[in-house]
Amino acid sequence: MLQDEYPHEVVFLKKSKVPDGGGGNVISWTKVLEFNGFMDTPSSLQIFQAHQLNNPLDRNFYFPYRNDVTPDMQCQFEGDTYELVGKPQDQGGQREVMLVPLKLVLNG
Repeated sequence: MLQDEYPHEVVFLKKSKVPDGGGGNVISWTKVLEFNGFMDTPSSLQIFQAHQLNNPLDRNFYFPYRNDVTPDMQCQFEGDTYELVGKPQDQGGQREVMLVPLKLVLNG
């Protein structure tokens, strides 16, 4: 049943130090989570209101309740990379469904 509600597979990335092969490190986005959710397109009203507040968004991502998704992450879906616009929110306070708004990262 969860597969029907959450059909989209999304990969979450976090900045971390990765060995550069020469004894040093480079900062790179590395995969930390991968799970299913529902990637939704916001209504034109939601998009307009977000732009008015200078906080643009391109997608809404709904997923089963969990607390390991943080605002410093990025996510990848169908070849596009998105940054999280704020902290994930527990919808209805029932610890069932989370929502996080996303902004497309250009050239990501």
